[in-house]
Amino acid sequence: MFSWLILMAFLYFEYNYAAAAFYGILDFQGRLLPNSFSTLIGFMDLSCFLLHRGVFLLLGISFLYFSVLLVKRLPGFAERQHYLAIPATLFLTFSLCLGFIYIEKYQSRQENRITCRETFLKYTETPKARVITHDITYRPEGNTFSATSRMQVQNQKKKKMDQLLLFLNPGLKINKIESNGQNLPFHRELLAVVIERSLAPNEYIKLDITYEGYIDEDIYQINIPDEIFFSLEDNPFSKENYGKHPAFVSSKFTFLRPEVMWYPTTVPSIALQASAEMNFTSYTLHVKKTGELTILSQGVPTTEGEYVTFNNLQNLTGLTLCIGEYEKRTLTVDSLTVELYTYPGNDCYMKYFDEWELLKENNPNREKDLKKMFYLCKDEIEKDKSNPYPFKYFKLIEVPSSSYFLRSTLFNDCMQPEIALFHERLCRIENCNPADYTNNSHHDKSVQEYILDSHIPSLLNNDLRIKHIFTNYNSCITSDTYQGIELIFKQMINPDVYRSPNDIMSLELLNRIAEKGLKGIIAEEYSQEQNIAIRSKVSHLLGYLTTITTWDSLNQFMQEFNTHIPFHEVNFDSFIEGFEQRFGQNIKAYMDEWYTTHEVPLLSIKDIYRKKTEDTQILDFKVGNPSETDGIISIIAKDYSRIRNLQSYLIKPREYKQIVVRENIEYKLQLTTNFSGCFPQDIKVSQSPVSSSVPNKGIMLLDRNQFYPPGEIIVDNEDANFHLIDSANNRKRLTDIIKKENNEKYIPFYKVKGNTWELTLSQEFHGEHIRSAFVKKAGTGKSKAEWKADIPEAGKYEIFVHRPHVCECPNGIFYAVDYPETKNYYTVYTPEGEKEIVIETQEADYYVACTLPLPAEEAWVSLGTFTLPAGESRVVLDDRGIASFKNEKFGQEYAQLIAADAVKWVKKK
Repeated sequence: MFSWLILMAFLYFEYNYAAAAFYGILDFQGRLLPNSFSTLIGFMDLSCFLLHRGVFLLLGISFLYFSVLLVKRLPGFAERQHYLAIPATLFLTFSLCLGFIYIEKYQSRQENRITCRETFLKYTETPKARVITHDITYRPEGNTFSATSRMQVQNQKKKKMDQLLLFLNPGLKINKIESNGQNLPFHRELLAVVIERSLAPNEYIKLDITYEGYIDEDIYQINIPDEIFFSLEDNPFSKENYGKHPAFVSSKFTFLRPEVMWYPTTVPSIALQASAEMNFTSYTLHVKKTGELTILSQGVPTTEGEYVTFNNLQNLTGLTLCIGEYEKRTLTVDSLTVELYTYPGNDCYMKYFDEWELLKENNPNREKDLKKMFYLCKDEIEKDKSNPYPFKYFKLIEVPSSSYFLRSTLFNDCMQPEIALFHERLCRIENCNPADYTNNSHHDKSVQEYILDSHIPSLLNNDLRIKHIFTNYNSCITSDTYQGIELIFKQMINPDVYRSPNDIMSLELLNRIAEKGLKGIIAEEYSQEQNIAIRSKVSHLLGYLTTITTWDSLNQFMQEFNTHIPFHEVNFDSFIEGFEQRFGQNIKAYMDEWYTTHEVPLLSIKDIYRKKTEDTQILDFKVGNPSETDGIISIIAKDYSRIRNLQSYLIKPREYKQIVVRENIEYKLQLTTNFSGCFPQDIKVSQSPVSSSVPNKGIMLLDRNQFYPPGEIIVDNEDANFHLIDSANNRKRLTDIIKKENNEKYIPFYKVKGNTWELTLSQEFHGEHIRSAFVKKAGTGKSKAEWKADIPEAGKYEIFVHRPHVCECPNGIFYAVDYPETKNYYTVYTPEGEKEIVIETQEADYYVACTLPLPAEEAWVSLGTFTLPAGESRVVLDDRGIASFKNEKFGQEYAQLIAADAVKWVKKK
C-alpha cells in the first residue's frame, strides 16, 4: 500500500510540475516531445526524440536488473547473481550519459541565444546604414548552402559612420567582403559583422560578399524570452506536439525568411522592439535549380539557364525563400494575382471548388463568376483595413507544421511581403478536417460561397492575422528625435478597439513611466509592459490631436499620409509639417513634451449618465483635474471592429467641467482618461434610465463646490481613514497591507480568491481617481472594514454606503456583490450606542450575470439618518453574508462577495 502511495505521489508531481523541468528530460511519458509526422519534411526532431526515449529505455532495463538483485529468493545460480550488478550499472550509466547529452544540447543552445542577444544589444545604439539594392545568388548544397550578395549601401544619417555594421546568421561563414575588387577588413561577433570602412553622410558603397554554411535557428527573434522559445508546451488543445523550427535547409525542402538573417542586412528583422528600424530595398534573387523542386519567393519569377530569378515589383523589407515539391493553383483578377502552393494530397479543402459547377470549363459565365467570387472574398478580407492590399501578388504557401511563428498584436511573421505562410493542412488553426464542410447551417449558401465569404476571410483575419501584411511592410516612419516612432505611428493609424485583461496599465508600470518617460521606456528591451505604455501614450496623443480637429479629419489625414509614402522611409517631421498645413497648428512642442514628460495627470469622473432618444444617445458626465498637469478625457464611439468617432476634451489643472456629447445610437460608448493615474483608465458606459429632460450638447465650467458638494464627506478604501480589522481587532491601513501582504497591489477581479480581503479594481467601484475596493467571500463576521469621518459640526447626517453591482463567473459559479437576497451587515457608531443595519437586496426577476452596471444613484445605498456630534464618526462592515445557493429559476449557483468600498456622510439641512 505504501508503495502505491509513493507511486501515485510521484505520478502527480511528475505530471503537474516535473515534466517540463530540464527541457522535459523527466517527462517519462514523452508527452511533451514533438510527435507529428510532416508530409513536407518527415518526422520532427528525430535526434532529440531518440535521445529522450533512449534515456528511459536504458533506465528501465537497468531497473530490471537491479530488481532481480534486490528480490529475496533462492537463485538458480547463486554464484552468478552478483554479475547482474555489472550490466545494471552499465545501463544506468549509459542512461545518465544520454540524459546529460540531451540537457547539454539545450543548454548550449540557450547559452548561444543569450550570447547572440547580448551581442545584438551591444550594437543597438550603433548608427545603421541602408541597403539600397541587393542582388543575391543562392546555391543549395544539401543541408547547407552558399550565396553571393552584391549590395549597394548608403549612409542616410546626418553624421559620419566610422564603421559599417551588417548582420548575418552566425551559422554562415563569410569567405570575403570586397568593394570595387578590394578586400575590406572586418571582424565578426556572432551575428554582427563590423566592416572597417567609414561612410560620410549620403555616401554610397558597393559590397560583394560571399558566404556559406548552415542556419543557426537560435538566432530567430532573439528578443523572445528564452523560456518561451525553448518551451516544450505546444497547443494544449491539440493531440499532437508539432515542435518549433524557424527555418529548414535540406535537399528536399527549404524554408528561409528574413527573421533568421539568411542574407546580410544592415537592419535585422527582429520584431517586438520599439526602437527597431526598417529598410526598404530593391531585391533581385537568383536561385540555382535543384531537380524538379518548385522555387518560391517574392516578385516575378523568370528562368535563365540553371537559375530562377525573382525581380521584385516594389522595394521590400525582406525576402522569403521556399523550395519544395509544391503544386500550384493560380488566379489573376485585374492587377492582383493570387497563388496557392500546397504539397500533393494536402489540398483536400479545395475539393469543393474542383466540383463546383460555376468553375467548370463549359460554364459560359466562368470568368464573370470567378471575378464576382474573387471580389466577394477580397472585399470581406479588406473590410476595416486601414488601406487596400498594397502588393500585386498574394502567395499562400504551405509550410511544415513545426514552423514556428511569432504572433502578437504588433507583429506576425507568418505574414511576409506578398506572402502568407500557413501550416500544412491548416493543422494549427482547424479543429476538424477542413475537407468535411457540409451544407448545414450555412444560411442557404452553398459550401463554396460559405468558404469564400465567411471561412477563408475568418481564417486570414482571425487566425493568420492578415492585417499585418496591410501595414507592416509598405511604409516606415523614421525620426532622429522620437525613437520608436514607427511603432507609435502604426498604433496611431490602427488604434486598438478591445484590450485583454493582460493588456491593461498597472500601477507599477505607471510609476516606471513617471520615472523614465516614454523616451526611456522605448529605449529598453522589449516587454509586454513596454507595449502597454506605448499604447497608453498613443491614446493620449490621439486624444490631444482630436481636441484640435475631428476624428474623421484626423483619421483621413493619417491614412492619406500613410498612403503617400509607399515602400520607402519618410521622416516624421513631414507629418508634423503636414498637420500644421492641414489644421493650422504646430504640434512639435507638444510632441516633445509628450515624448519626454514624467508628469502623470489625475482625472476624477463622476455622475455619468447615458440616455437615449429615438435617433441618438447622450452622454452626460462631470470631470475634474486635481493634478498639476493637463489631462485629456475622451469619448470613444466604436463598433465591433474599429473606432468610429473620438471626441476629446482638455482638462487643465484644478479645472472642473460638465460635458454633454451626442453620438450615433448604434455605437458602443466608452470613456477613457488616456494616459493618466486613473484606474481603470477605460470606463464602459451603461444606459441610465430614460429621462424627460435631455441636456443640450456642450461644455460647462464648474467651480469646485459644484463638483464636490459642500456638506458631503466621502471616505474611500484608498483613504487614510479606512482600515481593515482582523479577528484580533488589529487595524491595518492600506499602506501596511500592501507592504506586508501583497507583491501586486491590485488583483484583477476575476483572480480574487475571496478567503481574505483582497484589493481589486473595477469601474463599478467608487474612487477619486482609483476605483478600487477590498473584496472577500462572505464569512463569519470576524473580518471587518472600518471607515472614519471627521465631522466638522454637529447635526443630522444621512450615511450612504457604496454597493455596486460586480460579478464574475469562474468555474460556473457566479460571485456577486448584490445578487437577489444577499445581505450586508453594517454597524454605525453614534452617541446613543452601536446600531446595526442590515442591507438586503430584494428578490428580482432578472438574470444577474447579464445586468448592466448600476447608475451612481443606485449604487449609493442609505443606512439612514443619524444625529452626530462634531468629531469622529465610525461605520464598520463585517464579512457576514448568506451561504451559497442555487437559483432554480435560472439554473445559476451563487456565492456572495463582500465589498468594502466607500462611505458617504451628507449633512441634512
